[in-house]
Amino acid sequence: MKKIITHIIALLYVSVALAQVSVTIEAPSPDPTLTVRGPEKNVTLFNDVTWEKQDNYLALFSTAYGNIVRSNRTNYTALQIDKDMKVTAIINGGVDKNLRPSFSEKLHLEIPKDGFVLIASDSDYSSAGWKRFVAEHFRLGDIVKLRLNGDIQSLSQVLSSQKGVALPNIELEGDFLLTVVGNKTNIKGKINNYDPKAEYKLELLKGNSTMTLTVNSKGHFTAGLSLVEGTNYMDIQLSKDGVTAAKQPVIIYSRNSHVGSRELVMWVEQFPNALVLTDRNAVIKMVNNIKKAGYTALGLDVKGPEGYVSYRKNDLSSSPYITASQNPKKKVTDTGFDLLQTVLEEAHKMGLKVYASFNFFTEGNVTANDYAILNQHKDWEEIVQRPEDKGKLLRITESSRGKEAAEGKLVALAFVNPSNKKVQDFQLLRVEEVLKNYDVDGIVLDRCRYDNLYADFSHITRNAFEDYLREKGKVLDNFPADAFKIDQSGTLIKGKHYHEWILFRSQTIADFTGRIRALVNTYKQKKNPALKMAAYV
Repeated sequence: MKKIITHIIALLYVSVALAQVSVTIEAPSPDPTLTVRGPEKNVTLFNDVTWEKQDNYLALFSTAYGNIVRSNRTNYTALQIDKDMKVTAIINGGVDKNLRPSFSEKLHLEIPKDGFVLIASDSDYSSAGWKRFVAEHFRLGDIVKLRLNGDIQSLSQVLSSQKGVALPNIELEGDFLLTVVGNKTNIKGKINNYDPKAEYKLELLKGNSTMTLTVNSKGHFTAGLSLVEGTNYMDIQLSKDGVTAAKQPVIIYSRNSHVGSRELVMWVEQFPNALVLTDRNAVIKMVNNIKKAGYTALGLDVKGPEGYVSYRKNDLSSSPYITASQNPKKKVTDTGFDLLQTVLEEAHKMGLKVYASFNFFTEGNVTANDYAILNQHKDWEEIVQRPEDKGKLLRITESSRGKEAAEGKLVALAFVNPSNKKVQDFQLLRVEEVLKNYDVDGIVLDRCRYDNLYADFSHITRNAFEDYLREKGKVLDNFPADAFKIDQSGTLIKGKHYHEWILFRSQTIADFTGRIRALVNTYKQKKNPALKMAAYV
């Protein structure tokens, strides 16, 4: 009886453990400047021999299943992914969004050694989403990621999780991707799920050379590395009891210690760091890493694309601090922490300059439904004329692109209208409150432009364009057709003032940057003669 109870408890434990495991496959981000993490979907079947009898799933097949996955049916979408997590073959996929595959290809894919095949099946391509996810989000050559409960893991780690087994893995002290000054450095780390009774072998693989690393009794290791100037690629490979258990890539860029007069700036974006740079200790760690890597300055996003700011002294614009974000992926507790002030203090201690970067003409993330101030200023929102809307003049959030973004089908930002003087004035308030209240070494202009060719077509822009033409001795007869018009087929037809339209847009941005330059010059006289101004390209 005791044995039976013990077995039941063990089975319950494994069942609970497996129930808590979530495996997702991640596609490349459609725009890494907005979000590093790409779209994901849960993998629900693993080496399941009954896969053809089931529906609505993503199924993963490794060599534990066999050498080939095949079916005479053509209603699947599928990927072949090699040991380097690269997409090497696609079945019934690789299509643009909203374009349905032909579903003419039969399924016949070899399962690569140390790689896998991913198959999607569902009963409704449009609404179920399994086949559509695979068809639309992956291209040949894409690098994919497997995530286990949100963390990136190897194929072997993922497969072991389905058996309730915790394989050992390698955890580095610091990032796997780093820059160092000079030709020598140390890397440190540890083996997670370390079993002192097991036999481990830890090797550093670099080109054709192999170096065995010493592991102490607690599973920790340290290695001294000799580097060549430039990029050094290597892998740390872990074997347990003669079986490869994990592999950790390491990429180190080594550069000469002589910098000369060049300035090296590390870019620190607001969105990717929202959950990290939340206290002084995190800032100190970042600044130390930047200094260690040989950089001379950092560029800090003080106004992100959604309109939130990374500074507290906002007495001119009253722009909300980043903790007010409605995006759950970067929501943090508001402790009163002032990121810009802290970065200035810690960076200046280390002799690093700090440049404040502003995302000028973006005021919201349509995909995340996150707007700092745009909902209070809807008349600032850009009016677009896009091919998919067949010439209709619409706010970006009301356009086809905006609606798809709101449904999560693509990533889109909400731009405001650079031709609107109220918009310009508000952006200048943000710049001035930073120059006035903080000892920055300069400012950087980011997204200081119109959204794209299809914006802006508001009445404000129309009036400004008419004034521009009048100064040139020309007349605006028909707007937007005199600039360009998109017809019912989605074709762009250039108007008689198309050339002037392009010049007008350029002049609008040039005039605005002139206003910024005048403001910077004022504070060069008031506070810092060395104050700089730059534009992100």
